[in-house]
Amino acid sequence: DVLSKFSEGCGSEVPLYGCSAFEYIQYLHQFLDMPEGKKYQYICAKSDIQAGQMCGMEQPDGKAVLFINDVYGLNSLGESLRAVLSGFGGKQLLVFIWHPSLTRLIDHFHLHRPPMVWPNMGPQLAKYFVRKDADALFVDFEGEATAEKAGKQVKGAIAEGKSLMLVNMLPEQERSYVSLDIRVKTG
Repeated sequence: DVLSKFSEGCGSEVPLYGCSAFEYIQYLHQFLDMPEGKKYQYICAKSDIQAGQMCGMEQPDGKAVLFINDVYGLNSLGESLRAVLSGFGGKQLLVFIWHPSLTRLIDHFHLHRPPMVWPNMGPQLAKYFVRKDADALFVDFEGEATAEKAGKQVKGAIAEGKSLMLVNMLPEQERSYVSLDIRVKTG
C-alpha cells in the first residue's frame, strides 16, 4: 500500500535498491510479482554499501526506494542522504532498514555481519542530515499491531512531499511486546 502510493504519478519505473539480503528478499520477490510491483525496477547491488550509494544518485522522477540491512549499508548512507536532502527539493527517498530476527540461538552467529548494534543507529544517523524536522519522517514498524498507523504516517509524508521517509523494520523479538519494570521481593 505504501509503495503503491510512493509510485503514483511516476512516468518511469521507480528504482528500488538493495542486495540479496536474507532479511527482506522473500518479501521483495512477492512484491515485484504484484501489480503494484510492476511500477518498480529492482536494482541489486553487490552489497548494502553500494545500494546505499546508488540511491543518492539522480533518479527518474526524483524518487527512489532503498531496502538496507541494519549495519553495513548505514555506513554509506550519509552521502546519499546529503544528495537527496540538498538542493531545492522535489526528491524523495523511502528507506526501509531491515534487521535480522534473533529468535533462535543460531541466529546470533550470522557470518555475514558483525555483532548487532542495538538499538539500531540508522534513524539517528539519518537525523544528522535532515535540515529541519518537516523534511523527514522516522517511523518504527513494530508489527501487525501498528502496521496501519505506520502506513498512514508514511503515506501522509509522501503526500506532503517530505524528502526522506525512513521506516525502521523492527525484528521479531522487538515487536508487539509490553515492557514491564517490576520489583519483586523473594523472601
